[in-house]
Amino acid sequence: MLDKALVGGIAFVGGIDNLKFHMLDPRIIDGIIGGQDAGVLLAEVIASHTGIEKLYLWNTDLIGKDNVEQWGKSLLKNKKLTYLGLDGVTDEIREQLRDATKDRSLKID
Repeated sequence: MLDKALVGGIAFVGGIDNLKFHMLDPRIIDGIIGGQDAGVLLAEVIASHTGIEKLYLWNTDLIGKDNVEQWGKSLLKNKKLTYLGLDGVTDEIREQLRDATKDRSLKID
């Protein structure tokens, strides 16, 4: 079950066209059930967001083995995003995302 506040926050991000930078950290989502399910929703928002240039996800479970493929597809669709900062994500997940986006200019740390 997804937390209504997190889903509302994801919808909020999707509704702001001129948002250039967004950061999520565990103080915001700590204890929320369904992190990777919520991550799929965020990936869908990111896929079509035309303003965001930098996204930081610090120590969240929004990206993981259960949704890395969806994230890869979403990151390919978004041509504006130039930086994805990931802390607390395994090197394997990071490499899968780099491989999925190798045909576009996106720095993943």
